[in-house]
Amino acid sequence: MLACLSELPFTPHEYQVRTAQKVLSEMGCRALIADEVGLGKTIEAGLVIKELLLTGQAKKILILTPASLVQQWWSELNEKFGINFWVSRKGPWAWSGQFVIGSIDKAKREEHRRYILENSYDLVVIDEAHKLKNRKTDNWSLVAELKTKGLVLLTATPMHNKVEEVYNLVCLLKPELFSDYDSFLEHYQLNPKTLISDLREKLQDVMIRNQTKENGVKNISRKISLTPVEPSELEKEIYRQIKAYPGTFLAFTLCKEFCSSLSALYDTLRKKGEYQLLPLLEECDPSPKLRHLDAILDRHRGKIIIFTEYVQTQYYIARYLNERDIKFLIFNGMLNRNQKEWVKGLFEKRDIPVMISTDSGSQGLNFQYCDVIVNFDLPWNPMKVEQRIGRIDRLGQISPSVYIYNFVMKNTIEEKIFKVLGEKISLFKECIGELDKILVDNEEDLWEMIEKV
Repeated sequence: MLACLSELPFTPHEYQVRTAQKVLSEMGCRALIADEVGLGKTIEAGLVIKELLLTGQAKKILILTPASLVQQWWSELNEKFGINFWVSRKGPWAWSGQFVIGSIDKAKREEHRRYILENSYDLVVIDEAHKLKNRKTDNWSLVAELKTKGLVLLTATPMHNKVEEVYNLVCLLKPELFSDYDSFLEHYQLNPKTLISDLREKLQDVMIRNQTKENGVKNISRKISLTPVEPSELEKEIYRQIKAYPGTFLAFTLCKEFCSSLSALYDTLRKKGEYQLLPLLEECDPSPKLRHLDAILDRHRGKIIIFTEYVQTQYYIARYLNERDIKFLIFNGMLNRNQKEWVKGLFEKRDIPVMISTDSGSQGLNFQYCDVIVNFDLPWNPMKVEQRIGRIDRLGQISPSVYIYNFVMKNTIEEKIFKVLGEKISLFKECIGELDKILVDNEEDLWEMIEKV
């Protein structure tokens, strides 16, 4: 039993205690905690930190998170564990404390990185650790060079697109589990099924994944609706023309923006000096996606988050809501840290029913007072969809059901995206384990729908 439990002002769930014990006693404080979204990975990491401090096993601890989560981590550790971490907000000297929380994006800058790598730590915790999935990034190389006894990585989505992403995370924790990188890739290309089986077996030595259905701590039902959207005849003609644009990447970008909103498409065409389609765009009626959004707004009286990948689509939806006299907030990466905290507070405490967010609002933030998500457009990555859903399907959600609406524009690239998402979900399940439903309400129907695409 953990010695720190009697000192806590709350009672953690049994699986959270078991996870902390396993990290401490069986994994030597080098572990990947990959619980499903919303199960409290921060609490599990807090238990590990508190136990190490109470038993005198740690005197220097570093926590690295996305910038938007720094304040949230500080509050959780202070209020629930009585640990006062120093928040690194200024120059390199700010990393000098015993217990420091800071942004990983700041930490990887050369002047900060150099200072951090001079230190030796007893424990380093990395939140949203899927940001380390690519070994060619500054994030990965920084963590690989840290001098630390313990390393705990937290992410509900350790694999997004490729098996090698999991390999890259494991190499940070226990590189001895696998052969070198080139051999791994060669083996995977020649024996994909064998490698996946081998990977899943070896992950047991380093990964813990708690699931909702196994622990029964969340009695929340996901109600997921796939909403096909029929474009108008004029929109079909516009889509036909942008598909024919020279340059694969440009055509791909324009097709994705078309599916999101004509406003996003218009903005890109104008910036690139491609004016010939602009008159046609100006003739179009409001997007048919807005009619479906209307029905959702009329059906649900609680708070709703609308996710999109494009800032211009945010403004497009905002103009529409303004015309309907519906109050809303906008959340995106253009806001600074204080502005984001202000928007989060307004959404929670004021009578504002809608927040329109890019994916900067999909990682680590808690919106369990909201029970509806609308995916106005779909990303290529199913784990981004899961991260979005995890903002509301989490511990503390008071509604018995959360409602997810996935919009898909018919006969467009969004149908292809839907198919790719299904294939990536299947790969995730083979490597990592079961995943709650993301795309449709009945997962048994998923492949039947994909075959039709």
